[in-house]
Amino acid sequence: MFEITTEEKRIVPYSLLRFSGGELQPKVLDVVGNGELVYIRADLTSSDNIMELVLLVDALRRTAGGEIEINLICPYLPYARQDRVCASGESLALKVMCDIMNGLKFAAVTVWDVHSDVSLALLNNVYNTHQRVFVGRINWKNTVLVAPDAGAIKKTMETAKALGLPMVRADKIRSVEDGSITGTTVYSEHIGDKDFLIVDDICDGGRTFVELAKVLRPLTNGKIYLYVTHGIFSKGLDVFNGLIDGVYTANPFPQVDLSNPILTLL
Repeated sequence: MFEITTEEKRIVPYSLLRFSGGELQPKVLDVVGNGELVYIRADLTSSDNIMELVLLVDALRRTAGGEIEINLICPYLPYARQDRVCASGESLALKVMCDIMNGLKFAAVTVWDVHSDVSLALLNNVYNTHQRVFVGRINWKNTVLVAPDAGAIKKTMETAKALGLPMVRADKIRSVEDGSITGTTVYSEHIGDKDFLIVDDICDGGRTFVELAKVLRPLTNGKIYLYVTHGIFSKGLDVFNGLIDGVYTANPFPQVDLSNPILTLL
């Protein structure tokens, strides 16, 4: 279920029915006035969630009987990781997703630490909450930030500058045959008793961070932490045992075990 609220903080309830054929039918259970400002908080972590959002926006506008302004807050932007066509026959999934969102005519769309800047070019009325906002909720004194790969360098550098922290970078080597990680390099000397904080936008299975932590471990007498804005953790959190001392996330996916002591929500 999503959360729908008005500008006056009134919650607008709705029900969701799934037909035997798999189709969804949301039904708005309260009146939304013509011209009212509405906020939808939507965790788009499945294709069903996307269709639910499309139908719900239509239901809200029909219930209002006129024009309403809808602001969408969707922390995770689906398909943002496929921001280019890599092989013949593929779709450009990010553009398709942004076309769907643009067609819903939101007054504003707020995303969190979006994976690709291409999203910001394709999505109308978009506001991106930078990762430094979430990382800055903890006092990371005596800490060195780590950019886990080339794609994360710019964002990690901005976060390090905003928080007044030093930063080092890493590179990973992937097999051209199957995409597996075959090597990791960290450009850092031993940092003594300081801690490392690996910073990235998404953790899926976690292999990048597991391999990186193995290389970081001999470079510190302190601890190794991981921050990811969007915690999918498709392989669970136990993959980090003995390698990463603590994991922080702002947006855990539904399957994540929130009771795991290694995990902290920001």
